[in-house]
Amino acid sequence: MNRELLHERVYALKYVLEGGQVDLGSVQREIEQDLDQVKTAKDGMIDPETVSPKIIEIVKATLDQEQH
Repeated sequence: MNRELLHERVYALKYVLEGGQVDLGSVQREIEQDLDQVKTAKDGMIDPETVSPKIIEIVKATLDQEQH
């Protein structure tokens, strides 16, 4: 996954969670904590090294859903 797409999707996930538009059930708090750990690099894009595997899984799942 390219960095720009990852950046876009991580911030979209953060937005919908903060807005209460998505309920991830029992893992929601953990995902919110993972999102809090995401850092921005000097170029203004997120640092992929700070994105947890769980968030990457969610991002990939949303991409898979769009393709079906």
